[in-house]
Amino acid sequence: MTTLRTYRPGRVNMFNEMDRMMESMLSSTPAVKAARYPAVDVVEKENSFGLSVELPGYGKDDVEIKVDNNLLTISAAEIKDAKDEKKEEKNEAVRYIMHERSDRSFTRTFVLPKDVDKENIDASFENGLLVLNIPKVPKAEPKKIDIKVK
Repeated sequence: MTTLRTYRPGRVNMFNEMDRMMESMLSSTPAVKAARYPAVDVVEKENSFGLSVELPGYGKDDVEIKVDNNLLTISAAEIKDAKDEKKEEKNEAVRYIMHERSDRSFTRTFVLPKDVDKENIDASFENGLLVLNIPKVPKAEPKKIDIKVK
């Protein structure tokens, strides 16, 4: 059985590590730590894999999906509305009582199994939910070889 799994490269991004360290010092709440990356559900069906990614606040044009060899990467830029909101906040005295929504950029990479059809991956985006359908390559039927008598 093959599975779709998260890719964790050996290289360390210093800025991401610093962000993680600061978040762990400032909050021990798992929900705040999990907010760094969007929630993802991965399902396996008979003929495909399904990937559902929660992206509230992001638009279709903010999200990019790439396939490189056996790596599927989903990334998004910082939410435009959040940038504009921050500019407005500089002019006003705003104090957050609670701030749980993630408005920053992110990148998630998954290792694709060998038995998927990378050329026919289908993606749709509706109401903040990105849904990918990753078809499996049909299994080859066993071939019967006739024996010739000489």
